[in-house]
Amino acid sequence: MLLSSNMIRLHDVFGVKGTFDLFAKVGIEGVDFNNDVPEYYTAEHDKAFYEELGNYARSHGVSICQAHAAYPPSFLEEEKTAKRFLEIVQGMQNAAHLGAPMIVVHPCTHLDCTVEGNFEPMYRYNLDFYRRLIPYAEKFGIKIAIENLRRAAVTNKPEALCRLFDELNHPVFTICLDVGHCHLHGVDPADAIRMLGHRLVNGCLHIHDNMGFSDEHTLPYYGNIEWESVMKALADIGYEGNFNYEASGFIKDIPVELRPEGLAFMARVGHYLVSRFEYYKKNR
Repeated sequence: MLLSSNMIRLHDVFGVKGTFDLFAKVGIEGVDFNNDVPEYYTAEHDKAFYEELGNYARSHGVSICQAHAAYPPSFLEEEKTAKRFLEIVQGMQNAAHLGAPMIVVHPCTHLDCTVEGNFEPMYRYNLDFYRRLIPYAEKFGIKIAIENLRRAAVTNKPEALCRLFDELNHPVFTICLDVGHCHLHGVDPADAIRMLGHRLVNGCLHIHDNMGFSDEHTLPYYGNIEWESVMKALADIGYEGNFNYEASGFIKDIPVELRPEGLAFMARVGHYLVSRFEYYKKNR
């Protein structure tokens, strides 16, 4: 299992290539590229720009494992939503030029699904939204990972995420399991992993911790998620993806000069957790 991370709190300080260099130095082997930054979901840069970045990463021993699309994907205003759809498509293309095999495209949340009468209309809206992205995913040769979001989203529970994935029923789709979001909803991440099962095997992860009350996006063991059970559950389903951090909350308050050291500690924790996965995989 490869250890990867997004670039938040790093690329804005050290630059993209500088972040790749830091990852290589501390032992983070992959990148979750932040195409949710406006610069990367517009046509500001051409194909050659992304291909050169991807080649730079790989030449330094760092893979582009996955990417993020622009967020949020929808608004109450139809004009803003139409513009955002095109930005998501542009981000998908840019990510494909980087060499990313998949991009996380979040579900639409312009109406709160916990409000009576909203869930089914928003569920149908999301089905249509994701189906409209299929031709672009096929054209660019990139998969779309659907994430479990927080309370207002149609994917706030693993059962609903399974339902959406199964009804879409198309090979361009996979799953992004956000472990921290599970915990915020009182869902045991290990239970979610087992429920998702084969749907998650070739998908991706957002790994971060919290205390169950706010979306802290901190490092494992700095919240109260039970990580041993998470790693065992991933091994039990035969998960084949990477172990991807979305834990920038751990270094957000660290002085810039200390962030490389904070990242090095994140890498140590990540490799330890990967070793636990390998243990359970070997002893299934």
